[in-house]
Amino acid sequence: MRSRQTITWSDYCLAAVLALRAAPSILDGRSPVQALLMQTYLSIGRCAAIIAASVLAVEAAKATSLSSRASMLRSLSGGDKLPVSLENIETALLALEKQRGTPGLRNTVTEIHKMVTHMEMMVQQQARLTQQTLDQAWSDFTSCKGLYEAGSHSGLQSVDSLAKDHAACRLEESSSKIELEACESELTARTSSEVQRKNEFDALNKFPASGFCNHRTNSHEYATVRGYIKHFRDHFASHLNSWENAFNASNTATRLKLEKSRECYGGDQTRDGKGGKDAAHKNKKLSCQKLQANLEDAACDRIAHRTDCVAYVMCYQSNHKAFFDAGQAKETALLQSQKQLTEYRGLGRIKCVLNAYSKYEDGESLTQSIADCQKVNADQTFFQIELPDQKPGAMPANNTGCLSQNSAEKPGTQAFSQEMYKNLIGPDEAVHWDNVKDDVLTCRGRCCASPAEATV
Repeated sequence: MRSRQTITWSDYCLAAVLALRAAPSILDGRSPVQALLMQTYLSIGRCAAIIAASVLAVEAAKATSLSSRASMLRSLSGGDKLPVSLENIETALLALEKQRGTPGLRNTVTEIHKMVTHMEMMVQQQARLTQQTLDQAWSDFTSCKGLYEAGSHSGLQSVDSLAKDHAACRLEESSSKIELEACESELTARTSSEVQRKNEFDALNKFPASGFCNHRTNSHEYATVRGYIKHFRDHFASHLNSWENAFNASNTATRLKLEKSRECYGGDQTRDGKGGKDAAHKNKKLSCQKLQANLEDAACDRIAHRTDCVAYVMCYQSNHKAFFDAGQAKETALLQSQKQLTEYRGLGRIKCVLNAYSKYEDGESLTQSIADCQKVNADQTFFQIELPDQKPGAMPANNTGCLSQNSAEKPGTQAFSQEMYKNLIGPDEAVHWDNVKDDVLTCRGRCCASPAEATV
């Protein structure tokens, strides 16, 4: 018979097992404390097993020797080493041959049978948790691909190409500005010439003073009409020639100015960017601004790529290590699964012996029942770990090479300007850089630094 103290401890362990089993939410969650809670399950179950073993050991002390069936049942393990607590129970049970069939043994067997049943359930629950933990680790690993998609950054491969197009455009813009300035310089010269020629003409384009045409001059009276006409002809002939020359020169200067004005500004002769070389320069400048905006937007996309890439690489490497590396999720799950299967086999052996004692009829039938325990195999499919990485096409693409791309500088910063614009115009063409630098250093990308820091 058992002592009161021993019965109290055993009942306590069984009560604790039943209390934990009444809380199914423990297995439903996915928090990191699952493993700890499940270990608590098994610890309490093993507590019950050890106490039960101590009870049986007291009973076994009355037996003269261990049964030879112990060695026979060892073969069931297939080389697996059972936990000490399970071996203690099994050994103690096999030593109870002389007490078989007694009421005390039947009561003991019944109580231990309950404990072993609960322990089997807990091992199954831990097996489920092992699979859940492995699946969660795999889910964490595969979720990294959502942080970075190589095709989602359209500007990544176009930055260099856009930079070349932008440089060529700015050179053309500078040339168009030089042509406009040359046109305006010539227009200024022609305007000055027109004013001068007009003033010269205006000086000659006046009627003579009153009495200038009088045939008497200085109280001199011409004797003949011929003499008067000759005087009029000789005096005004040179003035007419000068007037005609001044008139023609003024008209020519006005015409040349008009032609140059139209060449510079178009038909309306107004500097409004709607005609002539002024419009050509304005359109080229707008075209270059659009190219620069595309270039800087592509650089913004490159920054987004870099940010996403870094996040992806950190996630990929960390979760790859957590799942695959030695001692991590995959290896741990396989080891745990093997231990759980071994423990489940041991519990099955113990239940088989318990059932043999509970169905005791005579010594020969007991011997046959325990011999039949050699044929009992646990349902191993329940403990077969499904390795998610072994499924066809399960492994995600490894895009960690994205970090090899060019560095990503932010548009509007000095670093970006040094990288993209310092060599925009050749060093022997400083005038071209002077013509475009103010516009170039005005950041137009969607992610420009604020305030702008661009200098070169």
